[in-house]
Amino acid sequence: MTGKTSRCITITLGIILAGSSVGLCTTPATLRDLAESALLTHEEIARTESDIRRAEARIRLARSVLMPTLELNGTTTWYGDEATLALSPTESFVIRPSNDWGWSADIQQTLFSGLRPWRARNVALLQRDQALLERTTTANNLVLDVAAAFLRATADTQGVEVATSNLEQIESQLNVANRRFEVGETAAADVARWRAERAAAYQRLVVSEGDAAKSLRYLERLTDAGPIEKLAPLRDVPAPEGTDEELVEQALNARLEVTILENQLQAAGLMIKIEKGGWLPEVTARAQYYSQKAAFPSQDWTSVALTATVPIWDGGRTSARVAEAREDLRQVEFLGREIFRGIANQVDAAAIGHRAAVAADEAAEERVEAAREAYRQVERAYRVGENSATDLLTTTTEQIDAETAAIIAGAQREYQAISLRHAIGISPLPDLDPMAILAAPTASEE
Repeated sequence: MTGKTSRCITITLGIILAGSSVGLCTTPATLRDLAESALLTHEEIARTESDIRRAEARIRLARSVLMPTLELNGTTTWYGDEATLALSPTESFVIRPSNDWGWSADIQQTLFSGLRPWRARNVALLQRDQALLERTTTANNLVLDVAAAFLRATADTQGVEVATSNLEQIESQLNVANRRFEVGETAAADVARWRAERAAAYQRLVVSEGDAAKSLRYLERLTDAGPIEKLAPLRDVPAPEGTDEELVEQALNARLEVTILENQLQAAGLMIKIEKGGWLPEVTARAQYYSQKAAFPSQDWTSVALTATVPIWDGGRTSARVAEAREDLRQVEFLGREIFRGIANQVDAAAIGHRAAVAADEAAEERVEAAREAYRQVERAYRVGENSATDLLTTTTEQIDAETAAIIAGAQREYQAISLRHAIGISPLPDLDPMAILAAPTASEE
């Protein structure tokens, strides 16, 4: 009895757990959750993290040049015989033993080298800041890509619902046509038209299901979020307000590409100073403690040396490097003009595209209402024999086209709002901060 009871409890628990797991699997996936998953798993973000670590390593390398170096050196040498100095017929002094060894501790510090190490460290710091900014830019671009894939999958999924409803609607009309044909109220050609329309509707349903499956799989691979059964509807994304000129000005003040450009300009200017340092003298201090086996001239001693090197002629290498660094600075300045022009064009395109998408969405909604009303009127007239099957098929097709266009227009409206937010330099999604998500694993690791 106890065994049967335990088995019943086990089976009941299994059913409960299975039901709960099914419920979890069918939970609609939100755009925010999918974007967060993409930020934590996508290789582009991992690549920018690697760039940040490389930049930090370059900072440590640049700082190490400013620090003194300490070395321990040792040598051992074997000779054919020892060298001696005869002091008297009975006394001699060993100058060099047959097996000689020596070791030294050397510390060296560069006192002046044209400030090149300091400027190299500043360049490394700027490169680290640039890597951090590029990570933010990459994260925002990834969120925009996820939003586009999410809205595409949402539209395709809604297209399946429209195609399914249309197929059911046409099958209902086919049943009506069959009954009317049986009582002699319609011709066989009308029934044939409805059958052909049902086949076409089924084909549209199959195509829609394929598009939806493809979009969902693409979204799954992009976000690495596992199987997606259902998508949660996206609420209205608030679009930035203001004139086109105000939006462009806001973008030029907020876009990270502008800050990256400023860092590149500073780094390029410092590189010119670094290369000019090749014309300046270099002063190095060196201290050494030396110990050896031989007693001549002494078994150990300490020395301090100060070395100054003044470059006189290097074949024009420094001059060529300075000229190249100046051209690099000019290239960055040209890039700045291109960035400013590109940002302005992007904001204009996003703002105009958003206004057009809003107008298209409103027009699509009106078209849907008109198509539904026209279908109801034609259907009532068709049932009493005032309209033909061709008229009803035409209004059915118009209704399908209107509902499909409304789905696409709604998705395009949301995407254009997200694109406009991205274009002016704010987070593409109002409820998602990419940097907070990327900083969370780092904080936990520390």
